[in-house]
Amino acid sequence: MNLSLLLTIGIIHLVALASPGPDLALMLRYSACRRAAVGAAAGIALGIMVHSILSLTGVSLLLQGHALLFDLVRLAGAVYLGWLGIGALRAALRPSAASMAADAAAPGLPTSGFWTGFTTNLLNPKALVFFIGLLAALVGPEVNWLTRAALVAELFLLSLVWFMLLAWWLSSPRVQSRLLTWSRPINGLCGLLFCGVAGSILWLLASEALG
Repeated sequence: MNLSLLLTIGIIHLVALASPGPDLALMLRYSACRRAAVGAAAGIALGIMVHSILSLTGVSLLLQGHALLFDLVRLAGAVYLGWLGIGALRAALRPSAASMAADAAAPGLPTSGFWTGFTTNLLNPKALVFFIGLLAALVGPEVNWLTRAALVAELFLLSLVWFMLLAWWLSSPRVQSRLLTWSRPINGLCGLLFCGVAGSILWLLASEALG
């Protein structure tokens, strides 16, 4: 087993996890309910595991090689992220107390957070491209299947632990008391982030089509 490869990819992945993006925005959106936040954390981690499996088995590269299919995946991801962004922006227009109350009441079950977390990560084309670039660049054909399986487990466990800790911290009463005050700006920033990612994907698709 290639331990140096596991260490290198693990460090890069931790840096990526800590970077702002749709996954972090989603955790903020679900932080008003701990059960839903924990479900979202598990869903995001599972989405990352699927991405890593697809990349390490070459399926993602095959997908990227078929232009029409890859464009459909990116379009679906852009539409879904845009829908999440519009929902967050609508929440930002509500009064802070009403916004937080609605967020706390709506995602009451872990399953609701789980499926949103899973689909948000899985349908994010930028996550697909990230894992293709990371794993294709560092994991050559000489890497055996034992190491590949260890990489899948590593990426999943690091993601699960990171987002579970984040869910627990963000949903704590002390943090929630502060988030209540900033609920509208947080919803607005999350909405802008989701819509920005969706817009950048659509812009890229349009540029490629016109080019």
